[in-house]
Amino acid sequence: MAADALAYIDGEAYAPGRWYETIDPTTEKPIAAVADCGAAEVDAAARAAAAAAPSWAALTTEHRAEALGHAARSLEEQRGDLIDLAIANTGARRAVATATQVDAAIARLAEWSRQPAALLDIPAPPDGPGVRTRVRRVPVGVVGCISPYNFPLLAMVGKAAPALFAGNAVLLKPAPQDPLLVTALAQALIDGARRVGAPAGVVNLITGAAAEAGAAVVAHPAVSAVSFTGSTVVGQQISRDAAPALKPLLLELGGKGAVIVRADADPRQVAEAVARTWTIQSGQVCLTPARLLADDAIHDRLVTELRAILGGLRIGDPRDPDVTVGPLISAAQRDKVAALTGGARDEGCQVIEAGDVPGTGYFAPPALVLGCHPDNEIMREEVFGPVLSVMRTHDDEEAVAVANSTRYALYDYVFSADTARARDLAARLQSAQVGVNTTRRNMAAPFGGNRCSGYGRSGGRYSLDLCTTLQALTERSGADE
Repeated sequence: MAADALAYIDGEAYAPGRWYETIDPTTEKPIAAVADCGAAEVDAAARAAAAAAPSWAALTTEHRAEALGHAARSLEEQRGDLIDLAIANTGARRAVATATQVDAAIARLAEWSRQPAALLDIPAPPDGPGVRTRVRRVPVGVVGCISPYNFPLLAMVGKAAPALFAGNAVLLKPAPQDPLLVTALAQALIDGARRVGAPAGVVNLITGAAAEAGAAVVAHPAVSAVSFTGSTVVGQQISRDAAPALKPLLLELGGKGAVIVRADADPRQVAEAVARTWTIQSGQVCLTPARLLADDAIHDRLVTELRAILGGLRIGDPRDPDVTVGPLISAAQRDKVAALTGGARDEGCQVIEAGDVPGTGYFAPPALVLGCHPDNEIMREEVFGPVLSVMRTHDDEEAVAVANSTRYALYDYVFSADTARARDLAARLQSAQVGVNTTRRNMAAPFGGNRCSGYGRSGGRYSLDLCTTLQALTERSGADE
């Protein structure tokens, strides 16, 4: 087992005397003992963050950005080790661990270190009678950052970097399943803050196996705002817990992405695009294209393409470069996926699964579910696994109605040779994001959910909305000033 993974409170490593094991989802073996924190540790960390926040906010934006740059360079120096850690702790294939788990996170952190102070400026309103006003963004104080298990480092950078850039202290709480990458990030951020003369408590890390620690972060009176990425069920609880204090929240929750495939689409292009659901983090992605709503005229050709891709998948150890599908994060998630595909069979759907699933590890066979209807559970609930569901549609009206029929509204897609028509359909979808002829995402665009997929937006300058508030400074003007 690796060395103990500690929490960090007020800039110092902390061992609460309680530990839990984090597991390699491929081997099912422990890889580290992790500090199991509770409400007492959260209280200490939140108090340290609140004490440090004013001094951190008083530093220039350039100094705060410099601290982020130090952290990015530190992670870059550890890049090889972090990639190996991502494979071991998240089950990511090496290609995904390299490009998305680690490199994209380092690049995002470095990008925030290069942002100008002017990013915090707000255009001034017109002068009023005898007064002039300027508007500025000011930090909220302490931001609680709770990251998910699918992309722990990338998501946490997306939360912590803008918060720190804007002058907030942060309290980091990674998902219990794979906290080790976030531990490395916390160490790098603490060192970066120290290098620019920041107080010790600017960055704090709380790890814990149970829900107690995360709930304590949300409820603590010193925590001014909370950024959470995870399940809808947990997001709903966070919303209830934060309501008494009216805390600002960013909730990035579940999705059930619909893909409208019109009759004039290229079936091979569609199949290759949506097959990322099988191969990118084994479908554990909130914006995955999960429901294919294929026009009757193209349905059979699309299914033929998908079956060919499914037959060529190789399931196994993500360290093997020939493997295309790795494990899920846990036995619980594997069992959830199995229950949903089993339920689809019981409801009369045809479930086609890839074979040769290893006996050890949290593997779920990639699956193609055919003959689906809108009321099937697998068409309504987020699977968060390597499963694609296909339904025949007869026209655009039916496709739009089915796409909008779930409680989720995160990310939908439209594929058509007629781009203008695709844009028209996109405008009728209720999801917060729509991809037209692509399943790729622009990381600088606003990202978030509608309905039970959450609220608030992150991405680029939009990430500042949660961690800053607007202050209007109105002064007397005119001849008598």
